[in-house]
Amino acid sequence: MSFSEILNDLIIDNGLTKRQVAIKCKITTSQMTSFLRGAIPSIETAVRIANYFSCSLNYLMGIDEYKDQTKITNEEYDLENFFDRYNRVLELNKISHWRLCQNLEISESNIRGWKRGAVPKLDTLAKISSYLNCSIDYLLGRAKN
Repeated sequence: MSFSEILNDLIIDNGLTKRQVAIKCKITTSQMTSFLRGAIPSIETAVRIANYFSCSLNYLMGIDEYKDQTKITNEEYDLENFFDRYNRVLELNKISHWRLCQNLEISESNIRGWKRGAVPKLDTLAKISSYLNCSIDYLLGRAKN
């Protein structure tokens, strides 16, 4: 399932309106409409939505099937240490940056940017977490694994 389908299901299953969720997640109703039509939110917005619905980012992005599959240890995220966690998972999986770029069709210049403090977009994080068999929440410092 896609982010928009999962978000829509969460709204319906909880008997909410998109406006109620938008207000609680500190986004506009038009942004919520955009997400329900297929747009992918920023990491900050996705984290607020995940916190509101008490679910993992992997669940929101359609990677995990069950809402509570990933145990969140921190509701906030830590972008400063993203590259260290990303490197750790690469090493554990014995995969090079180059191999990841080739297999996921990510530009190596992105890796250089991440090393300097940039962070991938949420859809790229979803690809990386699936490929490396780790959670988006771990990569963002919200979960221990």
